[in-house]
Amino acid sequence: MSEAQKPDSMDEVTRRVEQVAQENARLFRELAAGERRIRRLAKAIWAVQEEERKRIARELHDGLGQNLTALKIQLEVLEREALASHSKLVPKISETLGFAARALEEARELSHLLRPRILDDLGLEPALRWMGRTLAERTGIQIQVSCPGLEDRLEPELETVIFRVVQEALTNAVKHSGIGDKGAIEVEVFRRGAWVHLRVEDQGTGFDSSVVMASGKDPKGSGLGNIRDRVEISGGRLSVRTAPGKGTRIEVRLPLEGEAVANAPEDETR
Repeated sequence: MSEAQKPDSMDEVTRRVEQVAQENARLFRELAAGERRIRRLAKAIWAVQEEERKRIARELHDGLGQNLTALKIQLEVLEREALASHSKLVPKISETLGFAARALEEARELSHLLRPRILDDLGLEPALRWMGRTLAERTGIQIQVSCPGLEDRLEPELETVIFRVVQEALTNAVKHSGIGDKGAIEVEVFRRGAWVHLRVEDQGTGFDSSVVMASGKDPKGSGLGNIRDRVEISGGRLSVRTAPGKGTRIEVRLPLEGEAVANAPEDETR
């Protein structure tokens, strides 16, 4: 290459570098747009699932639940009448009454788990307290729920995501932490700046999170994969602090105002 050719060559290199930079910027914009479309699609699918859960929960509560209530009342009347004239039938009627009562309780519980009305009617904090109380009564595990500064309602979609993440984390802790009925689980949800934070912590057996998070595997069906998917698609951040024998601490933060906040630099969101 002669000396006379160098300026033109340098111009050409500069031009090509600029072209590559522009192409990279274009590809990055397309990638970001694709991620936003996938995120919107996944959120739309979950919204449909929540609506279907709501419909089935309503039918269980209003349809099957009312029929079982009517059956239980009829059996109670029949039991009182049998005491007077057909006492031999009383044990059978009492047994049938017990079956009806259990079926009614299970239908109500399933309805609440699918979509508790309290979440739509009263909001996130009462729904989380109800979930903690119900789970504690069933398992004997102490479940402490605190929601400081969360008196105002959040967007319904955000309340649903938080409720489902806490539900998944609590189920995971009850099934896999090994804390038994003498243990305790803490749930905390609070707002800070443009984010809502939640923490679910137990003092159970823990696990090796580096293996789980690196491999993307979900040991024992722990539900971490579901939590991670919900959080990421909602533009949030997930942190799992755990080690064998040292319990598990799941921390999540979710943007209050969607992707605009989620995509902002870290220091703009505090």
